[in-house]
Amino acid sequence: MKQSANSITSFFHLMQAILIDFLAKKCATMSFSQKKKLAKLLTFFALPMPWLRRKHVTESLMQHLQIDREKAHELSQRVFTSFLINSFEMAGLKYYSDRQLMDKIRVEGLEHLQEALAGKKGTIIVSGHFGLWELVPPWLALNGFDITVVVRRQNNAHIDAWMEKMRQRHGARTTDSGFGMRNILKSLRQGHILALMVDQDNGKQGIFVKFFNQWASAPTGPAAISLKTGAPIVPLAIFPDYDRQHLLKIYPPIYPRDFSDDIAGQQKMTAIFTGLLENIIKLQPENWFWLHRRWKTQPHDAPENPWAKLVLTSEGKAGNNISRA
Repeated sequence: MKQSANSITSFFHLMQAILIDFLAKKCATMSFSQKKKLAKLLTFFALPMPWLRRKHVTESLMQHLQIDREKAHELSQRVFTSFLINSFEMAGLKYYSDRQLMDKIRVEGLEHLQEALAGKKGTIIVSGHFGLWELVPPWLALNGFDITVVVRRQNNAHIDAWMEKMRQRHGARTTDSGFGMRNILKSLRQGHILALMVDQDNGKQGIFVKFFNQWASAPTGPAAISLKTGAPIVPLAIFPDYDRQHLLKIYPPIYPRDFSDDIAGQQKMTAIFTGLLENIIKLQPENWFWLHRRWKTQPHDAPENPWAKLVLTSEGKAGNNISRA
């Protein structure tokens, strides 16, 4: 009985992967106008579905952007539509030619990444689920940068395999969050780029910093690895621009030498790139993934966490973000 259930589940997982591949192939040739029409149609039918968390998105927009309910309700619809349009654009990665991908993107601040790599200690690039994030690693790989992306594995093995092919299509490498420190050190010593996402709740073990004026649990990896290896952190984001070319904006490096090698130093470093991400989102709030429960874990939920202790005993002064946008 159990084997039969597993077979049925595996079959449906396979069908999901086949469907996604079919849609991705269509997306690679669709015009922006077609993507926009399809996204609006899907948004209209899907928004009432409870699993889309529209109420959560609306309330988050109200609280963190300090706008009224009417504006937040209207913006929430744009959030879903933009997410679908951008997802269609990113899904096409599996079928874009190298030339097509190169032609889709223009870059500002490439000298910041080159400056960071000049130190011969590798570089950690950090970004969030904003805009067209999946396009960044393959574009960098096409431009001669050695890059490894740390990804979160999918429960559906067929979808996971499909996404691996999509992400590696143009030369980027991927690994999961279990990527060993020995391999990280080796990669950075070779002058490679390590790509990390830094905008999701990291639970009770995270570094607590302010994000839109509320404490949020951020990943420990970027700051810890940077301080251990000497590799600078380079924040970046890709802003959708379907009328011309999407804009990949690369910001100045954050150097570990400017921070103490302890929990306070890790928090201050994390606060800086978190603050920058906040400023990026404020520019185009419809292009961030507001569905995620970013503020789920609070310092009082993790009283034994050293970064939680730091903010709970400092009257809210620790970890305040320093704007770099």
